[in-house]
Parts: sequence; C-alpha cells; structure tokens
Amino acid sequence: MCVSDGTNGRPVDGLLIRIERPRLDEWQTVWHGLTGSDGRLDRPSLPEDTPGPLRLILETDRYFTTLGMRPFYSHISVVFAEWETDQEIPIVIAPHGYAVCAVGQ
Repeated sequence: MCVSDGTNGRPVDGLLIRIERPRLDEWQTVWHGLTGSDGRLDRPSLPEDTPGPLRLILETDRYFTTLGMRPFYSHISVVFAEWETDQEIPIVIAPHGYAVCAVGQ
C-alpha cells in the first residue's frame, strides 16, 4: 500500500491507517500502523481467520491539519470485499477527495 498527497505530489509520511473487520454489530481493529517517509505501509500481518470484508481507515484529519489545510473528510473509509495482504493498493488523498485502486496480480 502506498499513499500519495495529491495536492503536492509527494508521499504521505506519518498517516495513521487501521484495518478493521466486522464483528457482530461493530467493526474491530485487527491492525494499525503509520506510513513511512516513502508513503508506504509495511504489509499488515493479519490474523489467519481474517476473511473479507475488511475496512481500511485512513486518519486524514491530523495529516492535513498539520499542513495548514482544512480537510473535508476527517477520515477515509474503504471497505474491501476481499483483500490479499500482498496486493498493491495505491491511494491518492487530497483535502477534498481521494482515489483508491487495487492493482491486480
């Protein structure tokens, strides 16, 4: 997974990302981490019993606020029907929008 800032064309450093799965009537965090200076997130090591769907949460509010911008989204939430941890997922974020793609293998 790689996150880029669409406003300046740079990798997003220090963005908190969570991965959650449904559990009864709520979502349970199964992994969390921060992007590095290259915008990449180490491959999450999810428990063996983590079938889809999975929800990816990007905490964008703090990131854009530290850059002096007011984001429209406090966070971005994307639900995947299935997700392979070795699948490349490029993400572009901006204060008023985002794009998420899954690159097939």
